[in-house]
Amino acid sequence: MNRANLRFIAILLLSSVLLAVASLLNAGAQTVPPIPKVISVTPLGSITQNPVIYGRDGTFSALVNDKSVWTFGDTPMSVPGVLGNYWDDNSLSWTTDLDASHGINLNHDLLDKTGAPAEFLPYLPWERTYNYEHDNNHCTASPCGAEFAMWDGPVINDPARNRVLFYYYELYRGVKGMKGWDTVGTGIAVYTPGQGITRPIENPGSKTPTLMWGPKDQAYNAGALVVDDTLYSYGCVGAFLVDNCMVAQVPLADALDITQWTYFAGNNNWSTQPGDAVTVFQGGAAANQVFYNPYLGEYMNIYNPALNNDMYFIVSSTPWGPWSAPTLLFKGEKPYSGSVNYTGQAHVEFAQGNGQTQFVTYAHPTGFLREDLPLVQVVFGK
Repeated sequence: MNRANLRFIAILLLSSVLLAVASLLNAGAQTVPPIPKVISVTPLGSITQNPVIYGRDGTFSALVNDKSVWTFGDTPMSVPGVLGNYWDDNSLSWTTDLDASHGINLNHDLLDKTGAPAEFLPYLPWERTYNYEHDNNHCTASPCGAEFAMWDGPVINDPARNRVLFYYYELYRGVKGMKGWDTVGTGIAVYTPGQGITRPIENPGSKTPTLMWGPKDQAYNAGALVVDDTLYSYGCVGAFLVDNCMVAQVPLADALDITQWTYFAGNNNWSTQPGDAVTVFQGGAAANQVFYNPYLGEYMNIYNPALNNDMYFIVSSTPWGPWSAPTLLFKGEKPYSGSVNYTGQAHVEFAQGNGQTQFVTYAHPTGFLREDLPLVQVVFGK
């Protein structure tokens, strides 16, 4: 065999080796990590809250300046607020005690001047006027009882820019009340020390200028986390008994600029077109707390699926997957007749043992407009 043929064969062999290595590397990047063992599950009672609160959901939380800050959606209560209503559309509490092994006591609340729990998300002037004129206590315009409301979403602390990002979902409730509502859109509010919480202008000239996603857009407010100063946000679409979730990414510094967002389109590709986004997992009802678990070296999502009382978890090597099949974490408490547990998630600021021990809550209906928040300690094994 002449030298030219030997060189040709050597090149072919080298190419084959390089292709094989590339294939292995690519396969490794696409491999679902091992599903960790659940060593123990320990119920710790219910979250302690302000006794005037009958119930609330949402339960997103984050560590902000050594405080665990929690946000909530609808909040019925036994005392009237500043406008005479026994209801907040959103509320906020916090605690400085980060040892959850003895329970969690949310012993600080954002309050109004009457001392009642207050809404933390601010209204635009026209929204405030509309709500006042249609409020049942002061109604001067039909339909009485109609309102614009805002529910909470993920909380992202951004200390590098001295701010906290609060996702929110805006809705319109008419005479249907709690039986239904119309989506107005979704945005991100910003807390800045000394300035309070504001809703930045995203669409100047629009009637809803603060919204990043309109009523027909796919919003990305179902869960969020930061990895190396990149913000990953999950958006979910309800289907039959499942929520199909996609993921977008953006530099945290540019989180409020929707033109900088890109969307995972599969095969390790990110697209500038929202329509290219693909489903990365089927997630939780009303919440997905995706987080990195250093003890396991894996990303996790702890959640309860739609119309399911129990908590599940999935794992991945990256925020975009591939994700494992759902694994049962623990059985939830039986809810009030005709209702279901929901908005379950982990609160990673309380984690112990570098993430080995996690603390999980979910909204547990106990009666008409009544809920508590069971707290469960979960210990994982590698």
